[in-house]
Amino acid sequence: MMASRKKVLISGAVAVALLGIGGGVAMAETSGSAQPSTPGSSAPSTDKQHAKHRAHGLLSRAEHGEFTLGGAKHQVIDVQRGKVQSVSPTSITVQSNDGFTATYTVDSNSKVTKEKKGSTIGQVATGDQVAVSAVKSGSTATVKHLADRGPAKK
Repeated sequence: MMASRKKVLISGAVAVALLGIGGGVAMAETSGSAQPSTPGSSAPSTDKQHAKHRAHGLLSRAEHGEFTLGGAKHQVIDVQRGKVQSVSPTSITVQSNDGFTATYTVDSNSKVTKEKKGSTIGQVATGDQVAVSAVKSGSTATVKHLADRGPAKK
């Protein structure tokens, strides 16, 4: 597998984790406030499980952000969750709950899923709830993965 393909796959996995689409991400806790579980309780029984659930809760609340992947060629990754404001075959504009709005370029390498199934940008509608991960180059952010969760719930 080519190094750039590996980076894209890794960046997609990281973005999925940050957006809370996939499973939880384990994260170490610095405070000693974890409560031991009692026999027969449904609560997680280890500090690692507690940290995993806290991390997933934090990540599931993330609305937008940017991070840089290290390596021979650094990549800047933008992530955002929100409501589609406009969409065309070549771009999508998304607004998060806090009002942050960004427009992303869509190209033939952009992967789109709708309700967890393979899809196309043509199936994404204004008003849908989406999660975007994009590679940023200069002032252009190009969608690598767009997960459409369907119409926004009222």
